[in-house]
Amino acid sequence: MKRFVMVLVGAVLAIASMQVSAQATTLDLGDVTASVANDIAGSAPGPLSYDVTFSLTAESNVALLLANFVTADFHISNLLATSSDLTLTGALGGPFSFAGILAAGDYLLHVMGTADGTAGGLFQVTLAATTTPIPGALLLFVTAIVGMAGFAGLRRRGFAAV
Repeated sequence: MKRFVMVLVGAVLAIASMQVSAQATTLDLGDVTASVANDIAGSAPGPLSYDVTFSLTAESNVALLLANFVTADFHISNLLATSSDLTLTGALGGPFSFAGILAAGDYLLHVMGTADGTAGGLFQVTLAATTTPIPGALLLFVTAIVGMAGFAGLRRRGFAAV
């Protein structure tokens, strides 16, 4: 059964990439550092392919969710999301999510599937990013090391009491 599902997913990916690779649309969320992006993308009935891009100007703690709208008018079957930079969790059909720390840079999420609702298909990308702060404990650790090094230097010169 597992092998059958893997073969089926591979076949869907191969067919979807052949049918829609020339008509990919880009949804650019821009620089999302310290902000929340909440965008909806839609497609007419038929194959869809979107490249969702976003940028981070600093290392950030990121929470990303890609959800499929499922109504009589809007639906995407075989929704799939892939990225070489993000480890997405989810199953064929969505929703897909990522949570973790990402380095500064540009990121690409490829979304594909078949819009088969009467009005096509809609998916929503919700992305929240907050810059990763330097923990207070790190600052305390660094000042303790500097203090111990200074005390050791005073001892070697004979200025500190033993």
